[in-house]
Amino acid sequence: MIQKYVTKERNEEVVNYRVRVAQRSRRNPTLRVSKQEGGIPTEAQAIRREAQLKKECEREIFDLDAKGIVFSDLVSSWYLHFEKIKVATGQRSKTVHDDYRAGIAKWFRRYWNRPATDINPYVIAEIFEEMKTKDVCFGHRKKIKQILKSVFDYGIQSGMLALARSPTFEVMLRNDVEKKPEILTVQEIQILIGKAYETNHEWRRIWFAALATGMRSGELQALEWSDVSFETGLLNVNKSYNCRTRSFKSTKSGMWRQVPISDDLLRVLKDQQKETGDAKHVFPRNWEWDKGFQARVLRKFCFLYGLPSIKFHTLRACFATQMLQSGVEAAKVMKICGWKELKTMQHYVRLAGIEVQGATNKLRIFSDQVKTEF
Repeated sequence: MIQKYVTKERNEEVVNYRVRVAQRSRRNPTLRVSKQEGGIPTEAQAIRREAQLKKECEREIFDLDAKGIVFSDLVSSWYLHFEKIKVATGQRSKTVHDDYRAGIAKWFRRYWNRPATDINPYVIAEIFEEMKTKDVCFGHRKKIKQILKSVFDYGIQSGMLALARSPTFEVMLRNDVEKKPEILTVQEIQILIGKAYETNHEWRRIWFAALATGMRSGELQALEWSDVSFETGLLNVNKSYNCRTRSFKSTKSGMWRQVPISDDLLRVLKDQQKETGDAKHVFPRNWEWDKGFQARVLRKFCFLYGLPSIKFHTLRACFATQMLQSGVEAAKVMKICGWKELKTMQHYVRLAGIEVQGATNKLRIFSDQVKTEF
């Protein structure tokens, strides 16, 4: 397209021409190249320049077509494919699937409208280094790499990409220096619950229930009185509340389980029942819980009383470690908490230190002849 425009130079009108050219790929309509140039003195020159720019756009489109599908289109195709075979079959929730796509879009946004083949091992390594400098944890970086590998594997297997293997293959992630997970001691747990009851905090019974059952936040939100059996002394954990979708779903593992009601928890539940009356759910719903701010409330309370800053999920870890340290078999704790894999359970076994307790008692450093002050 040629446009004529007039400018003033030294109080005189000067006629110039502007050329705009755009070319779109016939193979991939999302591929588009545009060029423009102004300040052309004559219409004849503008016509010649328009023809030149068209050829330049055509060459660029040809090069882009040769490189293959745009990364955003590849991700979209991958998303729809796995939505059918994973989400529709219940193997993956739609929320998680959406999060996977959003994670890729966030970190690879600068390559979103470029050919997928532009994303090579050097590019990927650079982006992961950027994530590391922004304090993105190793677990999240590892997950992004797994998703990216899935996207490229899909592209290769479907014939969209002419690559021998995924560019993620050559990228190695280094684990961060391991930090001991946040956890509360028995004394700190007693202070937390003691202060919560002293101040009549509205979350006191919720925190107690989490520490006494190992239930997740969403599972406690979804717990109904019909799930509580005082006769058998068991809680039936069969659903969870998702604050993002504002809906009820199955537990994280997809399986129901039963949790024994301790004597202390029994008293707490009885007190709660007196307050809630005919309410459907055991614990009252408040706006902070519905918004997913349960960790914020707990951290604020812990800070107020000089306790370690912990998130709500840490209460589940406290339950598991306390059970293990008190001598409950690991298999029972695993069943009560609803863990399917032993690998997950081993994390809490290690945290509780039960694998090494007493291992040094047989060491003999002092000889029988040496007298000590012990």
